[in-house]
Amino acid sequence: MVDALRKRVADRGSEDRLTVIQKDALKTEFPPFDIVVANIPYQISSPLIIKLVYGKIQFRSATLLLQKEFARRLLANPGDSEYNRLAVNVKLVADVEFAMDVSKRDFLPVPKVDSSVVIIRPKTELPKVNLAEWWAFTRTCFGKKNKTLGATFKQKRKLMEIFKTSTLAGLKKDVAITNNDGISGVSVEDDDIDEEGNSEEESLSSSVPEGEMNLFKEKIVGVLRAEGFEDKRPSKLSNDELLHLLAVLNHAGVYFHNQAES
Repeated sequence: MVDALRKRVADRGSEDRLTVIQKDALKTEFPPFDIVVANIPYQISSPLIIKLVYGKIQFRSATLLLQKEFARRLLANPGDSEYNRLAVNVKLVADVEFAMDVSKRDFLPVPKVDSSVVIIRPKTELPKVNLAEWWAFTRTCFGKKNKTLGATFKQKRKLMEIFKTSTLAGLKKDVAITNNDGISGVSVEDDDIDEEGNSEEESLSSSVPEGEMNLFKEKIVGVLRAEGFEDKRPSKLSNDELLHLLAVLNHAGVYFHNQAES
């Protein structure tokens, strides 16, 4: 395809107007750009969109052809069955607009799925939130998006994880309010194994007094109850509501991002 493109451009005498970069889009560093128009491999849709909207390059818009089901998830709003963590994280920093559907019958050979075109425009003003903290928070909330927040935060394993990250943040006492210089350092992968090969739950539960853990749980539940979130489900919450909840939890000394990874 690259050779065919270069030949077509050469035939028109426009070689000096085109630069072709033939590399892995997920691994290579993008040059400065303003507009993206792309029919991307569907299997890299999620990581590529995250790289675009959380990257350091400020661009005007990205018009992308995506698998139709994926596009619906990206466009989903609170209360929609497709509403998910990807939509939450992308819409924190960008507006997503539906452009058109494209039938699989418009392609030769005919693929197995229909497609949709969406336009992604980065927001000019971003909320004041630590992006690493936000990502860790949404991972916690949307692990079971239809479960109430009260039930999620009462789970022993989840409570242990949050206790650890909150303790580390308390020791550092320098969690930044904003961190909008790209997604570097933010990981969406879970790592439940410590250096000794034991699960975090086992290592923490053996070192944290039960009374201290109960007090920590009561603090979290108290915040949820006071703010009216205990019986609410992440699948129904807007970004403004999630931002508010994260802010009050942080204010209470509850943190989600592992500061040791920063």
